Amino acid sequence: MATHVPHGALIERMDAWLAAHRAGYHASLQPGVTDAELDAFEARFSLKLPEAFRALYRWRNGQPNSNFDSLQHNRMFSALGDVADTKEMLDDMIGTDFEDPAIWRRGWVPFLSNGGGSYLCVDIDAEGGGRPGQLVAFWKADEDRPVEHASVDAWLADLVASMEAGTIEFD
Repeated sequence: MATHVPHGALIERMDAWLAAHRAGYHASLQPGVTDAELDAFEARFSLKLPEAFRALYRWRNGQPNSNFDSLQHNRMFSALGDVADTKEMLDDMIGTDFEDPAIWRRGWVPFLSNGGGSYLCVDIDAEGGGRPGQLVAFWKADEDRPVEHASVDAWLADLVASMEAGTIEFD
């Protein structure tokens, strides 16, 4: 049985690994956001973000749009403002471009992006099944929405483990 590592410890280990092994990428990450900014995001979209997501964004506010390096698996770490803009755009497509409700759900928060319209999303309420807080892949060209991780905490644990084991993939 795996032991649970608090997300704060995982973020500290990720920070140390990035500083040591990807110094340029680490240096490009934007300063973290405030609780007030996270609260405003929650109010804007009428949702409650998982604490691990809030901790991640308090640590760093993603990477600037001028940095196209992937954090993991050809996915860039989106700034909270970009997350909000993308979410608003996709939410606004529900009922028009997205006639099938399974294509995009209002409870999804797209925080990792491949730069081409596909995202890894926190599924806040699991409206389509599964568990609230799971991470769902939104691939713009595919109809399935696979669950990739049980939670932000599980993703962080897998990410840090792959960094420390030297098995992380960037594309």
